[in-house]
Amino acid sequence: MVNNAPEKGRQKREGPNDKREHHAKDLRRAYEHLGRVQTLQRLLKDSDEKVLLLVSLAQESSAEGRAKDVADLIRAAEHLAFAELADLKESAQLPGSVEDALRSEFDHLMEKAEKHWEAEDAHPTIASSYEDALRRARQAWKGGSYRRAMEMMRCAEALAHVHIERKRPEKKIGAPHTLRELAAS
Repeated sequence: MVNNAPEKGRQKREGPNDKREHHAKDLRRAYEHLGRVQTLQRLLKDSDEKVLLLVSLAQESSAEGRAKDVADLIRAAEHLAFAELADLKESAQLPGSVEDALRSEFDHLMEKAEKHWEAEDAHPTIASSYEDALRRARQAWKGGSYRRAMEMMRCAEALAHVHIERKRPEKKIGAPHTLRELAAS
């Protein structure tokens, strides 16, 4: 049996094929996340403007060839949509071990978000979405809505990976009314 894995301690070199593979992976991720967001939109009572805003920014990033930003923006939109669908107050009390596991993951996601977040370079729309997601995650946690809290924290963590330049004009909420319109354009 041939072992094609790199030797321990050796860095894997990134060549042209690796960049193409990353780009293809990001495009696939964006496509899959968008499909889930479009499905979730049917369940939302109203088209959530913040979800549409993130998808619209993803569409702009796609036109610029920024596949990783596209995938992370759509991933953030997906988590935001799930958060909107989650109950404000969960009906059953969680066992302590489950709450502890959730708290550990919540804190881990917050650390990852803080590690990757670059506030001084962040586009204003991404910055306000990131801060709102963090605020709503903490608020949901305090209120006992753990599913909503986890989804909002995952949204913030995804947004922390987006690197849209600050000089780009700020995106205003409004534009297309459905994700189907965005996907079709």
